Amino acid sequence: MTIQVITDSAADLTAAVMEAEGIRMVPLTVEFGREAYFDQVDLVAAEFWKRLAGAAELPRTAAPSPEAFADIYAACLSAGARGIVSVHLSGSLSGTYRNAEAAARMVPGDIRVVDAQSASLGTGLLAIWAARAGRWGLDAASAADATRRLAAQLRVYFSLGTLEYLARGGRIGQAARLVGGMLDVKPLLTLASGSVHPLRRVRGARQVAPGLVSALLDSGIGGQVVVAALVTSPGVDPALMDEVRERVGRAVSVRAWREGVIGPVIGVHAGPGAFGLVVLPLEGQDLDIWEQGDPGGQAVSS
Repeated sequence: MTIQVITDSAADLTAAVMEAEGIRMVPLTVEFGREAYFDQVDLVAAEFWKRLAGAAELPRTAAPSPEAFADIYAACLSAGARGIVSVHLSGSLSGTYRNAEAAARMVPGDIRVVDAQSASLGTGLLAIWAARAGRWGLDAASAADATRRLAAQLRVYFSLGTLEYLARGGRIGQAARLVGGMLDVKPLLTLASGSVHPLRRVRGARQVAPGLVSALLDSGIGGQVVVAALVTSPGVDPALMDEVRERVGRAVSVRAWREGVIGPVIGVHAGPGAFGLVVLPLEGQDLDIWEQGDPGGQAVSS
């Protein structure tokens, strides 16, 4: 057996994608009052968004325990995995990464824990790449080191329908500078070094796509080969997503697009009307691994 890649539910990968890629998942917990649910297991995205709309209080989220990680690590090694690469939600946003590290010290074996410094499909793309690196033949140490390097190159941009959920969840950080000011302001944000940072404010929905692509080009990524992803929540205009795809496609060479829905854990903090753009530059062997490690030789929609 090759290396086993493990991620968490905040990566927003579907069950079909994880099965195809051979990725295993440890769920975070979402709490509505006294009711606790395993993210993406007991509570899927569609049901979460319905419940959030009628919730009197903001739900809470909790990281998996070290014991939950230790159990899956031990099971994978017992099943014949030569090593484990565990790729997780930014340690600046959640205790998930720290608990995974604690579990790795509890279980004998070659276990490498990676802070994706990202969230949602930012983490998801890195987990997919790591799984394909294992099929390519990289050992756990090499795959984990390469995944960390790619995490530093990953670009994640997002737009929120409102900053209310981010602020109430305590994850707003420097993005607080974008609150208030102008009528019909659309704040554009980024994840950098695992934390939320402001990009700019644009006036009106028509400026969102140009603003995101301008930020992408400012990062120096113009013309590069990338894998890109869009992840959305209820209330996002499909026409806006079409425009983002079209503009990104002109700015960079998109080798593959993936799409997904913001799940419960990320949704608690993003709220309705949010969407994210993830761009992962790949070249040389990194690109070969993505393309040639694709199960069945074809893309699997997320």
